[in-house]
Amino acid sequence: MTTNIIPPFVGPKDHSVETRTRIATLTAEMSSGRKADLGRAVASDFSEFSRIAHDVRTNEARRHALAAASSYTATAQTALEAVGKVSEKLTSQVLTSASVGGFSDPRLVADMGRNALTDIVSALSTRSGDRAIFANGDVSDTPPINLTALLTETAAIAAGAANATDMLDAFDLYFAPGGGIETTALSAFPASEVVFPTGDGNAIGMPTSLSDPGLREVLKQAALAASLDDVGFAMDQSASSVLGQRLSTQAIGAADGLVSVQARIGGVEERMARVASGIADEGVRLQMRHNDLVTADPFETATRLENEMTRLETIFAITARRSGLRLTNFLR
Repeated sequence: MTTNIIPPFVGPKDHSVETRTRIATLTAEMSSGRKADLGRAVASDFSEFSRIAHDVRTNEARRHALAAASSYTATAQTALEAVGKVSEKLTSQVLTSASVGGFSDPRLVADMGRNALTDIVSALSTRSGDRAIFANGDVSDTPPINLTALLTETAAIAAGAANATDMLDAFDLYFAPGGGIETTALSAFPASEVVFPTGDGNAIGMPTSLSDPGLREVLKQAALAASLDDVGFAMDQSASSVLGQRLSTQAIGAADGLVSVQARIGGVEERMARVASGIADEGVRLQMRHNDLVTADPFETATRLENEMTRLETIFAITARRSGLRLTNFLR
C-alpha cells in the first residue's frame, strides 16, 4: 500500500483583498462626499445622529404646516379683494341711481344689490382645501352662507317695516352679533378660529370669520340694496332719501370693514414670514450639523486613499518578486 506524501496544491493567498476593499470604500467616499461607514463616522454613538434626524423631520413638518397656513391666508386675501371690487361697484351703481329726490328706480337698485350679494356670498364661501375660510375653517360640506335664506329674511324685514327708519333699525339688529342672520342664514360653524401649529407648542390663528363686524357690514350693504323693491311702505321722496343716504354711508362702513379684515390677515402674514425665516435658518443649522457627522473630509480621504494605493502597489511588487522564487532558478 502506497501513501501519497505529496501535499495538496494550495494557491498563493491574495493579500490584496482587504486593501482593494478599502480602496473601493475610499473611492466611493471621494465621489459621494459622504462617509461610507456611518458607525465609524459617529463613533458608534447614533444618539446624536438620531436627534438631528428627528429635528430635521420636525423642521420639515413645521415648514409644511406654515406653507398650508400661507396658502390659507393668500386665498382669504384673494377672496376679500373680490368682495371689495363687488362692493365698490355696487356703491358706484347706487350713487349713480340716486338723486336729490331719492332713487329714480328702486327696482333697478334692488337687482344690482341681489347680483352683488350673490357674488359676495360666493367669495365669502371660498374654501382652502376642505376648510371654509370665513367659517373658521369649517370642514363640513354646509355652505357658510345660505343665500336663499338671507334674501328671504331681509325681504321679510323690508316688507314688515312701517317706514324707512324702522327698516334700517331692523336691518341693524338682524346683522348685529347674535342677530337673526346667525339663526338660519349662517351655518353653525365652529366658534373658535382655525389654528395652524408651528411647533414648540406655538400656533398661528386665522382671524377669518363671518362673525367679523367688517364682513357683516359688507353683507348688510348688499342686502339692503337688494330689498328696496320689497318694502311694505310707500317709497316716497322722504323714504327714498333716507334709504339712499344710508346706502351711501353703508358703503363707507363696508369699505372700512374690509380694510380692517385685510389688515388683520396682513398682520398674520407678517408674523408667518418671521416664523418662516426662523424655520429656514433652523433648517440650515440642522443640515450643517448633519453634514458634519456624515460628510467625508476630502483631504483625509485622499490621504488615506493614497496610502492604500501605495500599500496595494507594494503588495503587488512583493507578490511579483515572490512568484520569481522558483526552485529551478536555484538549480541552474
